[in-house]
Amino acid sequence: MFTLEQLVGATGGRVIHGVPNPDERFVGGAFDSRIAEAGSVFFALRDQRDGHEFVADAFAHGSRAAVVERPVPNLPDDALVVEVADTQNALRRLAEALRDAYPIPAVGITGNVGKTTTKEATAAALGARYRVLRTVSSFNNEIGVPLTFLGIEPSHEVAVIEMGFYVPGEIADLCRLVRPQVGIITRIPDIPVHYSRTPSVEAIAAGKSELIEALPVDGVALLNADDPRVRALAPRTKARVVLFGEAEDADLRATDVSAHGLEGLRFIAHDGTQSVEVRLPLPGRHLVGSALAALGAARTLGVPLAEGAVALSTMDAPAHRMNIRHAAELVVIDDSYNASPAAVMAALAVLGSVPTRRVAVIGDMLELGSLSADAHEAVGREAARQTDVLIGVGDLARTIVSSARKAGLRDTHEVADRAEALMLLRRILRRGDTVLVKGSHSLALDELADALVQPAAKA
Repeated sequence: MFTLEQLVGATGGRVIHGVPNPDERFVGGAFDSRIAEAGSVFFALRDQRDGHEFVADAFAHGSRAAVVERPVPNLPDDALVVEVADTQNALRRLAEALRDAYPIPAVGITGNVGKTTTKEATAAALGARYRVLRTVSSFNNEIGVPLTFLGIEPSHEVAVIEMGFYVPGEIADLCRLVRPQVGIITRIPDIPVHYSRTPSVEAIAAGKSELIEALPVDGVALLNADDPRVRALAPRTKARVVLFGEAEDADLRATDVSAHGLEGLRFIAHDGTQSVEVRLPLPGRHLVGSALAALGAARTLGVPLAEGAVALSTMDAPAHRMNIRHAAELVVIDDSYNASPAAVMAALAVLGSVPTRRVAVIGDMLELGSLSADAHEAVGREAARQTDVLIGVGDLARTIVSSARKAGLRDTHEVADRAEALMLLRRILRRGDTVLVKGSHSLALDELADALVQPAAKA
C-alpha cells in the first residue's frame, strides 16, 4: 500500500491526467491488465507487447492509476496517469522506496526445482507467528519481485520472496531489493529447467549462489544436503550454513519418512536435540526438502519447531502444483503449471502410488536444449512404469510416448494440444480414474485440468 505522493516522489514522475491527491492510496501494482485489482497502479511495461496498448483495459478492470512513458488516449476522466521516463525503472524505484520504509526481515528462495512450493511452505511456517508478505504465484523476476513489494503493508512482519535466474547477476540484483537475512537453495538437478538459456549446469549453480553470497554475516544459508551441487555452494557465503535433508550429516534432518499417496506424507524432523512429527498434506516424497527448508527458515526467525510443524499441516498447495482436485467420478492430480524432468518424475511417482487406473497427460518439457531428447525418453520409460494410460501433448511429447511404448506400455496416445487431449479424455476416461496433468507452462494445461474438474469450463 502506498500513496500518490510516494509514487511520484520515488519515480520522479508527473501527473498528466486526472486530479492529483497526494494522500490517495493504492493497494499494489500490476503489469497485466487482465488481472489488475481494484485500486491498483498499472505499469505500462514494454515487454513482449507494449503495455501502453492496455492502459484503458487496466482501468476497465479496476486500476486506479497508470504509470506510462507517453500519453494514452481514450481514458476515463477521473483516471490518474503518471508519466515517467522508463516504466520498468519506475517500478523498481518505487519498490525500493517501499522496502526502505518497511525494513522487515526477508527470506530469499531460489533453486531450479521446488522454489514455489518451498516459498508457500515457508510462508505457512512463518505464518504461525507473523503476518507474511510473499511472492504472488511465481512472480520471481525483475518485474515480479518489485511488484511483490508494492503490496507491502505496515502490518507485514516478514517477507518470503522467490527468485528466479536466467542470466548472471540477476539474483544479485534482486537481492539488492530483497535484502535477505535468510537464503534457501532447493535443488539443482542434472537436467535443470531452462537449460537452453544457460551454457551449463555449473553456470546455473553459480547463478543460484548469488543469493547466499548476498547474505549478511549474521544471516543463515539453508542448503539442501541431499543435492551435491547445492551443498557444494556452502563456501560461497559468509553467512552461517544450515544443511537440511535426509543425509546423516544434515543439521535439520528428516527421518522415518512415509508417503501416503494422495493423502500427503509424514516424517520426523530433527533440529539439534529437538524432534517433531511433520504431517504435510501435499503428496510426494520430494516435498520433504521443501518442508525442512521452511522449518529451518521459521526457526531462524523465531518460530519454534513444533509451531512451524503444526502450520505446515494445514498449508495449501500452490495453484496447479500437485493440487489434488476431485470431480464427480475421477481425481485429478493438477501439476500443470510447468514441467522439468525432475518434476515430471516426481509427479509420476505420486501417480504410480494410487490404487486406481492411472492416466498421465504429459506435455512437452521445453527449454532443455541439447538435453531434450534424452530427458523426454527417460520420462517415457518412467511413465511406462507408473501409468496405465499415457497421453502425450505436443511435438516433443511424442518422444515420451514412443519411449513408453518401447518400454512396454500399450495404451498410449499422441495429441497436438490441450483441446485434442480433452476430447480424447472425455472419450476414454472411466469412473474412478486418477489423472495426472503435467506440462510446460506455454501449453496451458492448467485449462485442461480445470475442464476436467469443472465440466462447464472450456479448454
